[in-house]
Amino acid sequence: MAIARQSSGPQVTGAQANPTPAVLINPAARELGKENAILSARGRRHHVHEFPGPLSIKTVVRGAAVWQTDAGRFEVDAGRLLILNDGRPYSLTVESESPVETFCIFFRQGFVEGVHDVASRPAGRLLDDPFGQPRQSLGFFERLHECDPKMHARFEAMRLAVARAAATPEWLEDKLIVTAFDLIALRGDVRREAARLPAVGAATRAELHRRLVRGRQFLDESFTLPVRLADAAEAACLSVFHFHRLFRQAFGETPQAYLTRRRLARAARLLRQTDRPVLAISSDVGYRSLGAFSTLFRRRFDLSPRAFRKLGE
Repeated sequence: MAIARQSSGPQVTGAQANPTPAVLINPAARELGKENAILSARGRRHHVHEFPGPLSIKTVVRGAAVWQTDAGRFEVDAGRLLILNDGRPYSLTVESESPVETFCIFFRQGFVEGVHDVASRPAGRLLDDPFGQPRQSLGFFERLHECDPKMHARFEAMRLAVARAAATPEWLEDKLIVTAFDLIALRGDVRREAARLPAVGAATRAELHRRLVRGRQFLDESFTLPVRLADAAEAACLSVFHFHRLFRQAFGETPQAYLTRRRLARAARLLRQTDRPVLAISSDVGYRSLGAFSTLFRRRFDLSPRAFRKLGE
């Protein structure tokens, strides 16, 4: 299904042509990258193996899905997003007892680069060369990101509009352009994280940041199990104390605070979306003690796990 703008105005050709791209809805894999596209799916089992897709955003509305690349294993659930670069082969695994809903955006090649070019070029140069091609191909740090409330609301609005066949071409175009600007902002946030690290040279800061991200990814991969700070520090190739200090400087919270936040967010999702017993959910998110889990959950949400579940019914 393709949605394209119909124009009744004068046609512009040649170097000044600036056509509005179509937005493809659930197209065949071979069409991805040719135009902007949205894939929305729901199911209990789904597998993709080594697909070299275009620049894309992966989100999950319900449940969790795992994307795997050479950079690591990324489990995406509600409130998180993953950015994968153009041409990056990835595998996708969905294995769940209850339906998992995914919502993914695939960008036309050069689309986000065009937005970046506008955001970074001086106004005078944009006036002199308004239809110039982007001068560089962007690369994004492949990692999990928190999906801020505005982005989350926009993705949900797009998902519902597409599901109801109520998304106009103009409206989708607007949302995708704003989303592209959000990606540029996220790219800047990663650079600012690295800049906060205490190192003399940019190359050293970049390496420290890469190691910290690897340590945080280790926490993401294993937060359903008992995890020691030393294990995450070892994954980052840093001493425990160095890892703890740099993690807090870069990400604004300690590794333990991050781990607890991730565990409780997963527990909240399981309480709302499944009927698993509270004791089982406590174990699912890495807590051996139901009492410790309940205390932390109440501290975070001002409700006991059972009251939280009942409130969402």
